[in-house]
Amino acid sequence: MTEEASIYFSSDNARQELGAEGAPNFVEEILRNLPFPYAVVSAAGAIVAANAGFAVLFDRLPASVAGLELSALFAKTAMRRLRPVIDTALAGAPTTTEGMFVARTGRTIYAHVQCRPLSGVPGAAPRGLLLEIRDLAEDGPIRTRLRMAEQAFLALADQAWLIGADGCVRDGLPSGSERFEVRGGIERVQGRHLSDIFGATAFACQLEQPLARAFKGRSERVSLPRHALRALVWDAPGDASLTSILPVPSEHDLQGVLRPFRGELGTIDGVLLVLRQEDDLPARARELERLAMEDPLTGLSNRRAFQKVLEDELIKARTGISGGISLLALDLDDFKTVNDRGGHAAGDAMLCQISDQLRDVVGDSGTVARLGGDEFAIVRYSADEDEAGRLARQIMLAIETLHLDWNGTSFRTGCTVGVAVLDRQFIRTMNATAADVLHWADDACLTGKATGGGQVRHFKVGENLLASRREDLGNVARVERALAEDELRLFALPVFDMASGAPVMTELLLRVKGEENRLLRPGAMIASAERHGLMTSVDRWVLDTVLDRLAVDPAGVPVSLNLSAQSLANSEFQAYLDSRLAERPHLAGRMCFELSEVSVARNLPAAARMVALLKRHGCKVALDDFGGGWPTTAHLRRLELDWLKIDGTITRSIVSDPVQHAVLRGIICVAQELGIDLIAEFVEDRDTVKALTELGITLGQGYHFAEPAPWALG
Repeated sequence: MTEEASIYFSSDNARQELGAEGAPNFVEEILRNLPFPYAVVSAAGAIVAANAGFAVLFDRLPASVAGLELSALFAKTAMRRLRPVIDTALAGAPTTTEGMFVARTGRTIYAHVQCRPLSGVPGAAPRGLLLEIRDLAEDGPIRTRLRMAEQAFLALADQAWLIGADGCVRDGLPSGSERFEVRGGIERVQGRHLSDIFGATAFACQLEQPLARAFKGRSERVSLPRHALRALVWDAPGDASLTSILPVPSEHDLQGVLRPFRGELGTIDGVLLVLRQEDDLPARARELERLAMEDPLTGLSNRRAFQKVLEDELIKARTGISGGISLLALDLDDFKTVNDRGGHAAGDAMLCQISDQLRDVVGDSGTVARLGGDEFAIVRYSADEDEAGRLARQIMLAIETLHLDWNGTSFRTGCTVGVAVLDRQFIRTMNATAADVLHWADDACLTGKATGGGQVRHFKVGENLLASRREDLGNVARVERALAEDELRLFALPVFDMASGAPVMTELLLRVKGEENRLLRPGAMIASAERHGLMTSVDRWVLDTVLDRLAVDPAGVPVSLNLSAQSLANSEFQAYLDSRLAERPHLAGRMCFELSEVSVARNLPAAARMVALLKRHGCKVALDDFGGGWPTTAHLRRLELDWLKIDGTITRSIVSDPVQHAVLRGIICVAQELGIDLIAEFVEDRDTVKALTELGITLGQGYHFAEPAPWALG
């Protein structure tokens, strides 16, 4: 028998464990004829037998592999990928997977892995499995796919660079267009920082923040203005070599996409910058882009455009290009009277007059935007508090002197202005975002409205704000660390049939592992993660974890997952959810997704799309925290819901508060009319159970039945 065809058994006991002791030659003959690396693995995870091809994958001699645990050969990340496949095979079902697997030696294998159950007695539970590893690196189809990918890129893109964490170009692909070929090859830009190639200002304003978000898993579009390219690439002073990197640009801007580049372990190893010079972009497309950034009534910048300007100005302040900014939030006083008495046409005419006046007053010193309704905002390119105050008072006076003659009636209005002046140091200390700055100016404006209107109010920095901000940033760092270091945990809180006491569904709650392995309730952390755009990553982790664990749990009650408002409105998350559910169609029917009442009411179109996607896959959908904010019910008809989860503020009060008891009766009538079942949350005592059952509510959840506990399958 040759070394390559040899079978190595760890012990006679291993043969007995697999039921092979009576026919060793027959077993060896079968194993020997398998064309790929294989190992026979016991139910306990030890290698019982292996061939030489298997051992070579791990740089070992065949005789030294038998008797080892799989975890001694595969890295921890590879074992996490293999564990569900192995468990499924041990449950009796052949299973396959494909991807990158890392050995303890550091070697990476792109492989197709198959696990087949082995049973010593027909009909009995498997005593082990056959683990077959097929290396795909040399397969003809893989080479074909690589050629297809290369040719598709050449047809679609002008240039692609791989950017490292240090912001330097690590590698690149050839251009598909002669107009954009790097003269002298990709080596001319390798090792250069993006700020060297595109210039410090263009990098800081157009690339730095999108690049950081791409390293966190988001795809970002960028546009580099042609004047920056001319000044900072082709005519860069003191570096003549840059003039030969790229050809002279056309009159059009350079468009780009930043995408996370995932390595063999699935981690983000860099960012792919794909560039294209859109010199054939139709004029209509450019016009649509302009319209997308413009308020259709007044011609001012809209909220989307204003946020982009604000983000760019904050970047300039953080990088030292500017000294800071002033933000003015403006709300018209008693504007509703104009609409009520003169009609919306009169209101629109007044808004256009006010917009023209704001343009004249602000001039080139800032950007004016209409954020919606009668709300305006101005960003001034200076952090001078006196000048910002003078501008606010000038705006107030200009609007107060305006009058609109409409069908024989003269209309006037006034305004309240909230001012937030943020210098460079404050922006750096607070790590302020566009949403933060708008919120601070809005708060000042609302304070002025609440105290009579017609005034200028300044946002004031206090110790409470600084402490709150430090806590907020600490929460964000805690969530980022938990994602990176696998410190998130799932706890289970069952939903019970209150009559029988049987669990009918399990809601999964998130916990974060803190210091000394303490588990932290993530309420404040989730709120911070929502504000800073991290909840989609958290929701992806929950989805992947639940799908992987359900795959090895053939029976058991359905589970429910909470979807954040951020994920609800995120098209990339919806596409990811769609693809993951399509991969595991047999699991979708065991899953329920909970959407909060507030997030649905704020973005009904996105909620409708999400519910339609989930129902298409056979998932259940629940509306969480229903009734706590006296919601309207019109949106319920547009959503195909399975459950309404009654807000805990109602449930906890129905025994003692007649008003809440009446509210609950109304909710029951609405649910019956729509054919939606109800689940009562926060059921904490026997009296509440009695009151709920008397009202006909059969499902409940709360500490009276069970407290949250680590999620265990089965």
